Parts: sequence; structure tokens; C-alpha cells
Amino acid sequence: MDLPRNPFKARLAGCDTFYGLWAGFATGYAAEIAASTGYDWLLIDGEHAPNTVPSILAQLQAVAPYSTAPVVRCVTGDAVLIKQLLDIGVQTLMVPMVETAEQARALVRAMRYPPHGIRGVGGGLARATRWDAVPDYLHTAHSELCLIVQVESRLGSDNVAEIAAVEG
Repeated sequence: MDLPRNPFKARLAGCDTFYGLWAGFATGYAAEIAASTGYDWLLIDGEHAPNTVPSILAQLQAVAPYSTAPVVRCVTGDAVLIKQLLDIGVQTLMVPMVETAEQARALVRAMRYPPHGIRGVGGGLARATRWDAVPDYLHTAHSELCLIVQVESRLGSDNVAEIAAVEG
């Protein structure tokens, strides 16, 4: 089985404008309705909506048959939470309240496997690997992951150039 492509990341590389919705519904049923409307992406909000890892998984599964690309905003940049979200199949992750380049570098490390990062290996237990059916997932996963950092404070604004310069 091939590594699943990330249509959101692919569209970012182009010049096209693309449109999306923000969803705070916390249910797969509502996410599926939103995905069927034809928008290019759907942000599943884990920061300000009552989402958990299982409810985000249900929404990813509900959105999967549609052309709408899911983006997940996590509640925090915690590496353990990021690992769980990536393992359930999140390919585009938005992290709020990034204020420094060091914070951005830590987020990049959380999204990559060693030796380039600290992401833990779940392999056969992870939906992202299609339960170990994607060959060489540990070495290729990063190529389809997209990290979006949100700069939302004065400190972040003061450091925005350094944050944007972080590779990954």
C-alpha cells in the first residue's frame, strides 16, 4: 500500500486559492455533512471545540471518502498528543500559540521519527501506517505531513521571521 498523499500540502505548493471550513462540531456525522459541501479543506478544531483523540478519529474516518482535506488543530503542542494525532492519520496539523523558533523546532521534531525527531513508533497499531501496510513508513511519513503554526501573541509576532525560517 502506498503512503497516503496529503492533498492539502500539495495544494499549498501551488498558486491556487482554496477554501475551507472550520468545524467545532465534535462529531463524525456533522464533519461528514461539512465534507460533502465541496470545500477544499475542513479544519477539525481540537483547541476550542470539545474534541478528543477518539472524536477526531471519528471525524477523520467520516471525511475520508470525500475530496475535502482534513486539517486538525490540536489543543496544545504537546509531543505526546501530536504522536497520538499523527498515529490516527492526521497529515495536516495546526498548532496554536507558537511564540519562538525553538518551539517551532520542537514541533517539527515531534512530527518526525528518529534520528530527525522524537515521534514514537507504533507501527502495526497505527492507522497512519495502515497497520504496517505502508512500506518504509518510518522513513517517508514526513514527506506527506504538513505542520501549520499559529502565531497569536506579541512575542510570537516579534519572533515571526525566526519562526518562519524553521525547516519543516
